[in-house]
Amino acid sequence: MNKNENIDVLLELMGQMMNYHPLMSENVQPWLHLELTREQLRVIFLLACKGEASPGEVAEAFGVPKANVTSVIDRLVGKGLVSRRENTEDRRGYILSLTKEGENQVEQLRTLGIDSFKRVLERMDKAGLESLRSGLEALITVIKEGEEAGECKSIPASG
Repeated sequence: MNKNENIDVLLELMGQMMNYHPLMSENVQPWLHLELTREQLRVIFLLACKGEASPGEVAEAFGVPKANVTSVIDRLVGKGLVSRRENTEDRRGYILSLTKEGENQVEQLRTLGIDSFKRVLERMDKAGLESLRSGLEALITVIKEGEEAGECKSIPASG
């Protein structure tokens, strides 16, 4: 199999994994109480990665017009998960960041995800785990190299 064929197979496998993930988790219930849309989750995770961003930066990161993120941001502010403060570099705009409650939600979501995947990993044999570890270490190395080169940081993708 050549490199492009390997990439296609890996992307397909990752898609299958994401489709099965809710079925693997006994902890789906805590996610449901959040009442957050996929777009809201993406904004929250973007802010968790970046620390802060303007609405324009959020829109650019997702490849959508700024008007498309305004209502999403308004709802997150209304839920107390995101805060706005004046942008000292552009008084017409504002900067977004997670509130303490937003940070707590992100941590809870990450913990649920890790716990869920841990139960799956525990069912794998040693050789499979070592192979997966090696592949993930290589992937993380490439991601870090991309970040150092100024490429976009990882953002949860819509699907």
